[in-house]
Amino acid sequence: MRRRSFIAGTAALACGRPAGAPRFAFSETRETVAALVETWREKMPVVGLSLALVDRGELAWATGFGMADREAHRPADADTVYAIGSLTKLYTALTALRADATAALDLDTPLQRHLPQLRAPGVDAIRLRHLLCHRSGLISDWHRGSLGERPPDWRRVADEIADEPLIAAPDSWYAYSNVGYTLMGHVLDNMSPKPFTEHTLDVARDTAGASALRFDPPPLMAAGYCAGRREVEPRLRLQPAAGMYGSVLDLVPLLRWLLAGDGLAAAMLTAQPAGPLDCDERWGLGLALKHVGLAHAGRVGWHTGRTFAHRAVLFVLPDRGLGIAVLANFREAGGVEDLAVDALQTALLERDGLDLPPSLGDGETRPRAAFDPAALQRHVGRYANDFDVVRLEIEHGGLVSRAELGKTALIPAPGGGFHSADNRDSHVAITDRAGYHILTSTVRGIETRIGVRCPEGPVPEDWLRRVGRYRVDAAPGEVVAFKAAHLEHVGGGLELRLELPQAFATSSTLARFALAPSGPHEATIFGIGRGKGQRVAAEDGPDGPTLSWAGYRLLRSDA
Repeated sequence: MRRRSFIAGTAALACGRPAGAPRFAFSETRETVAALVETWREKMPVVGLSLALVDRGELAWATGFGMADREAHRPADADTVYAIGSLTKLYTALTALRADATAALDLDTPLQRHLPQLRAPGVDAIRLRHLLCHRSGLISDWHRGSLGERPPDWRRVADEIADEPLIAAPDSWYAYSNVGYTLMGHVLDNMSPKPFTEHTLDVARDTAGASALRFDPPPLMAAGYCAGRREVEPRLRLQPAAGMYGSVLDLVPLLRWLLAGDGLAAAMLTAQPAGPLDCDERWGLGLALKHVGLAHAGRVGWHTGRTFAHRAVLFVLPDRGLGIAVLANFREAGGVEDLAVDALQTALLERDGLDLPPSLGDGETRPRAAFDPAALQRHVGRYANDFDVVRLEIEHGGLVSRAELGKTALIPAPGGGFHSADNRDSHVAITDRAGYHILTSTVRGIETRIGVRCPEGPVPEDWLRRVGRYRVDAAPGEVVAFKAAHLEHVGGGLELRLELPQAFATSSTLARFALAPSGPHEATIFGIGRGKGQRVAAEDGPDGPTLSWAGYRLLRSDA
């Protein structure tokens, strides 16, 4: 829906601010964000969050909402320190780019030259550059010891995954990889006389400016909460991918540097090659470069972060001189991305008079096309997306997408494709592309892949015998992000469902993956993108079957 203007007759402002001119107040933006946070609080157990807004190189606004530590009655503010999760990748990418610029490293050299222990077929085609834009073909995650009070040394990951098959040939498609960034950190650690953590913090200060970012949690960092309960925030093993701690003010130097857009910042904001299965998704070196909510604002660079209980997001709009960082200390705060986008949309409208362009959803009605049952029938089946498996079925003259959280109607549209009943802005298409039957959504001219149809067929008897509940064989002190794994026989195939540690109001499932057996003792997670293509191995012993996946050993436990 088109945003309503907050200030009648707002005139577009020049990008530059005359010397001595007062700083823009963003009063409407502040009121809007406060109202959004209050609305959010009515729907879920919001605890604390902090926000910083940068305008043309200056800090325009920094504040906190709620509590950094509810039990200690400590409010969240701009200085509150959180785990920033995958925003760490921006600093790892910056360190790699600095090494490339000084000829200490060549990003176009093979990864195997630096980490020769990697020996899976196809790994010789991975270039260091592929690690920074998530096109390496490496597995996405390695869960062994990933969370805990004292996780194992992350430098051992290269040895642990040495024979792990690639999920795809390098440069085939984008697949987000914490493992890729961890290996990039290993390369940087090998080439520097200082440990990776010290070297990265030095480069960040020298390049972007001083901040108090760190790789060790301070004593008074924000507490973590889940479903309203206090939780211990464990350390993350994969430090180069997600190991930093800081406040929104600590992120301001990076926002300013990226907004300036010179030199290495320009490289981070330059789109890398993409293929047909990536649709319109584009990545630079460390930053995602497309967002449907900000497609009207020129260039966009952004990234999200998540740890056990903390959430983070950072956006920069270099053509508009605006940047924002939001950090939160409760697991349900996936909405920080929407909050940041709403804040930037409002700031653009308030300061520049730049409104969202009209969309499909602005019309009162959407015309419906006649449907051909035979044509619809070819789309029926299971589709794997990032963290779920949904089923498309024919119902009431159209298609319905069914998932654990409910169903969405797809209504045939004139000229082909479908209207989404849940998102008036979305035009859905189902097409054959590069050998896959894929489901896409186009919003404001940006096409995103939202599902890939799973292969169907009889499940081998060996795998059917293994259906049941499994627990992780965790090391002492290790924290597991899910309660149990369930191998399930669902109509059409096998699925691996991860159960949340506690029941949420909407779902007990953290993620669901479709499995494609390739033999009596091996299967892969089916699909394209994060977590897909990864091997699941099975063994049958006297105490029952065990599964091996992403470094975890899963033991049958039907109780």
